[in-house]
Amino acid sequence: MYRFDIINHLIQRYDYQRYLEIGVETGEAFNNVQYAVKHGVDPFSENATFRIPSDEFFAMIHDDVEYDLIFVDGLHVEDQAQSDIENALLHLSDGGTIVVHDCNPPTEWHQRSYEEFLKKYSDWNGTTWRGFVNLRAPRPDIEMCVVDTDWGCGIVRLDGEGQDVIDLPDNYSYTDFHARRKEWLNLIPVEAFLQTLA
Repeated sequence: MYRFDIINHLIQRYDYQRYLEIGVETGEAFNNVQYAVKHGVDPFSENATFRIPSDEFFAMIHDDVEYDLIFVDGLHVEDQAQSDIENALLHLSDGGTIVVHDCNPPTEWHQRSYEEFLKKYSDWNGTTWRGFVNLRAPRPDIEMCVVDTDWGCGIVRLDGEGQDVIDLPDNYSYTDFHARRKEWLNLIPVEAFLQTLA
């Protein structure tokens, strides 16, 4: 399954109507999403509805604006990814879902710095995984898992039974993550994800 397959599956399963995408780029996901209302935020994409940074977008919209599904695929660096997820939580409707792309870099090279990525454009997941686990560690009130497909698609929901917190060591590294990847991400196969929605 690709990220837009997961998104469309959630749309159909829960009859979602309002969609927000953070990080539109070429519009691959945005244009494949079947939604009644969809907004895209990306300062550099011609496919975006709002051509501004995500922090500016979230600061601009009213507190009562809500979306049923929010796809976070913006700048793949720890602080920005975490900020985008936290802002998305503030605008998520009851029963809504956040999908976060690039949560499962297969090697340390895939999570190299943004500056290194700019030197040679190639597969890059950045440190989105760090933003994801930073949020997962202290939040037993939300359900978070990562579907093991398409570079790791994080699923974040507020209306579930919650989860066990994880204990992150100080100054944790990619080596720590690699050793405890399944636990930290709550990594599940596609089949398990589909069964939870049955």
